[in-house]
Amino acid sequence: LGLMTFGIRHVVGGLALRRGDTAQRQGFFGTKQPLFGADWQQWKLCSSLLEPDGWTMNDVWTYTWGAHASHALDLGVTLLCYWLFYSSGSWLVECREWRIGWVSSIFLFNLACEVIICNFWHYFNYVSDLYGTLVKRGIKHNPTNQYEPQSDEAGMLTSSTGQLEREITFTTLGWLQSALWQCIFTNLWAKGALPIYANFFEYPVYSLFLMWFVAYWREIHFYCAHRGMHPWWDRENGLLSGDIGAFLYRHVHSLHHKSYNPGPWSGLSMHPVEHFFYYSCATLPPLFISVHPLHFLYTKFHADIAPIGGHSGMDEPVAGSDYHYLHHAKFECNYGVPFPVNLDKIFGTWVDWEIYKKTGEMNVNAWSKQQMHDPDDKVTSLLKAGQRQISMEELATHSKPGDYFIALYGQVIDISNFISKHPGGEKILVANAGKDATQKFESIHAGSGGFDLVSKWCPESIVASLSDWKGPAPPLLAVRKYPGSLMLWPAVALFAAGVASGL
Repeated sequence: LGLMTFGIRHVVGGLALRRGDTAQRQGFFGTKQPLFGADWQQWKLCSSLLEPDGWTMNDVWTYTWGAHASHALDLGVTLLCYWLFYSSGSWLVECREWRIGWVSSIFLFNLACEVIICNFWHYFNYVSDLYGTLVKRGIKHNPTNQYEPQSDEAGMLTSSTGQLEREITFTTLGWLQSALWQCIFTNLWAKGALPIYANFFEYPVYSLFLMWFVAYWREIHFYCAHRGMHPWWDRENGLLSGDIGAFLYRHVHSLHHKSYNPGPWSGLSMHPVEHFFYYSCATLPPLFISVHPLHFLYTKFHADIAPIGGHSGMDEPVAGSDYHYLHHAKFECNYGVPFPVNLDKIFGTWVDWEIYKKTGEMNVNAWSKQQMHDPDDKVTSLLKAGQRQISMEELATHSKPGDYFIALYGQVIDISNFISKHPGGEKILVANAGKDATQKFESIHAGSGGFDLVSKWCPESIVASLSDWKGPAPPLLAVRKYPGSLMLWPAVALFAAGVASGL
């Protein structure tokens, strides 16, 4: 079942690996055999739009109940939240006015979920002794430790690369926005500004259908929101070209793709604008239809929790969203989830991970191939991959007005648009166009920012690398500092104090 989540099966699979048990876990609950026997998944029934190759008994299970069984954690948190804040019915009076007590309680509950669930899955996959087994057995898609590439021993809250702090920072912003939406809709329902019904079984068929439909709605909405933030026609386009997707990718969604080697904290590591679009899966339906709080909460917590396992960077038996890892590695493929219908297959952007891993083949349409990053191997950092190589002779041809390249530390930089903005004037850049300017650059900028200046003044300007460069690699960019847990823990303390003051 291609869902972005983690469930009982993945925890059981990980614990079994620690014991040395490498048997494949085919059952939803971590059993070695499928729930109803070894052969039942192959029983063919009929073909359909959702499953063109033919429905099996496994598909019947998946579409009726399996999709929800995989999200049992999301549903469990939903029920707990409802029991704590909504079940007594007092919220219909208490929440008509904004008060620090109930608002802080909702924020604190959401932050507690973040701290417990994200930290657990990060510890389980990256900090515990299971991590070595996952790498050794090739279960980690990218064997490089994105948090501690030198020591290979990740910490819980800090990293030498700065990736963990960045992910914790923006994931926390995501949970805070999610909690804010919960407070806003709770207040609107209590005031009667939006339709709501408090008794779930007042309309049993309608209520149960909407709960069942959440799994379908979430994945379809995710595809549409996510695909809309990738280039519609060409990644070089902008708003003037009418390519809203390219604009949103460059200024919003690219933050999420900094986690090209993702981990559990990567799932909600997004720009706040992307959080706004992402959480519209929960905020749009109540604006148009009457819902019960459980419908909103299940959709919201589904969006909060599912990406944690979906971005773990691991394969079976501890995860099951290899297709989305491939999206982070290649960018312009596998935008969605192959459930309830594989929209990527329909639009020619689907890449099967198993086929790619075995053959390197990417059977996608021509547009997708032209747009996506294409590393030389399956584990190369995308900060270095996807670039063509050119010789010094070819570099020398890029020294004409409107076509100025220079080389620094073996990296070829297109300065055509920057040359008129250079603080040191155009003359020195024109004089070094078409040449390796590393020595000249170091003599001027070694003490004033060095190679970091390239990302500051000419972002996304590295277009190739020198094929015959024998010198040193570019100095590592200074790690940008994000508050990470220094923002998370004060937020927890702040809302805990708010709860206490409201008692």
